[in-house]
Amino acid sequence: MSPAGRSRPEPWQTISSETIVADRWIRLRADECVDAVGRTISPYYVLEPSEWVSVLAVDVDGQAIVVEEYRHGAGIVASGTIGGAVEPGEEPGDAAARELLEETGFQAQEMVDLGATWANFGNHTNRVHHFLARECSRVAEQELDEGELITVRILPLAGLGEHLQQSYHQLTWYKALAHM
Repeated sequence: MSPAGRSRPEPWQTISSETIVADRWIRLRADECVDAVGRTISPYYVLEPSEWVSVLAVDVDGQAIVVEEYRHGAGIVASGTIGGAVEPGEEPGDAAARELLEETGFQAQEMVDLGATWANFGNHTNRVHHFLARECSRVAEQELDEGELITVRILPLAGLGEHLQQSYHQLTWYKALAHM
């Protein structure tokens, strides 16, 4: 028994699973599950996006390189870390370097792996891989994906966490603090 008088929760049993949407952006499935006490949970929707990367980039002058873009889900223009999806077969560190170059035109002298966290383990299957890109210099122009419109901003590191409005961007900032 745990301190609260209950045993540790057990994983649900998945009885069936149906793919609802599957395209280049996302997979969504509906599961029929039974929990440890026999209750049916159905449908339980699970998103299966690609693994993500989040990169806090710092230039050779010690300033933060952030991106600003429109985020349709929230309906806002927001500043954030550099990031995107890990392509099939791609290592997260390679994806971090690729996204940094594509979104900003910058390249890092050093890429520090800050570990991974679950994006939202309640209903997502993917993780966010956090990186700190050090000693970044501009080496190219942006090469944005179709549909992207990204402005690059150079900001002081001091107080940067207050400008980051997405939770995993703030977490990347927080994890990077120990390495700066």
